[in-house]
Amino acid sequence: MGDRGSPRRDTLLGELRRRTKMFEGESELGERTPTGIKGFDEMVQGGLLRGETYIVTGISGAGKSIFSLEFLYRGASQFDEPGLYVTFEETMQSLLRNGKNFGWNLPELIRQKRLLIADFTLMTVGDRALSLNPEAFNLDGLYVTLEAAVRELGIKRVVLDSVSVLFLQYPNTGVIRRELNIISSMLRKNKCTSIFVTETGSEPSAITRFGVEEYLANGVIVLYWEAEGDKRNRYIEVFKMRGTAHYMGRRRLSITNDGISVIY
Repeated sequence: MGDRGSPRRDTLLGELRRRTKMFEGESELGERTPTGIKGFDEMVQGGLLRGETYIVTGISGAGKSIFSLEFLYRGASQFDEPGLYVTFEETMQSLLRNGKNFGWNLPELIRQKRLLIADFTLMTVGDRALSLNPEAFNLDGLYVTLEAAVRELGIKRVVLDSVSVLFLQYPNTGVIRRELNIISSMLRKNKCTSIFVTETGSEPSAITRFGVEEYLANGVIVLYWEAEGDKRNRYIEVFKMRGTAHYMGRRRLSITNDGISVIY
């Protein structure tokens, strides 16, 4: 009772009202972003929640980059949602070649400014190549550059491929979690639906490389490429999805002539 009318109480009430208004203003809350990937949206009630961050994880060769690139391609070509692909591992030329193999005209989308590929696989200063490490690579500069691109082009979908490479030389998982939260918050603030690509850890139970990525994400999608007899088969599982019901269990996944297809 003694705090009634006090500056401290007024400050706390003001902060509460500010946060309440902020959440009331989230018009995208509950709205869906269809991925356009055949059979996947049915697993998550029509699509991903708009403006949230998702993890796509799996072993090498499981189809993570194809899934992510198709997410951007379908968004730009079918849903009028410009996309940004930030690559730290696969070159732009390789991504364009992969898209061509599926019949996706990525160069035309780039020309129309509906797709931007930011290639950070090789950075040079003069004749010296820079590695992605804390001494040579400024994360703050990366975040500022990405946010400027998002705002200038009206980007609605973002892929980071992969956060495993971006943070590989950071030994402290607390730092990795903090930095991932910073970039995820920036993208959420700009209402981007985002995919962070990572890979499964060395332990059988580890679904991500660093063991922290899944905690900041709204959902985790696991891609499998498993040996079965004398061949390998691909599967997909929605391991976690906040705020929505989703298919429980794994489904077969096929990489076809025009992209990914989830098989029922």
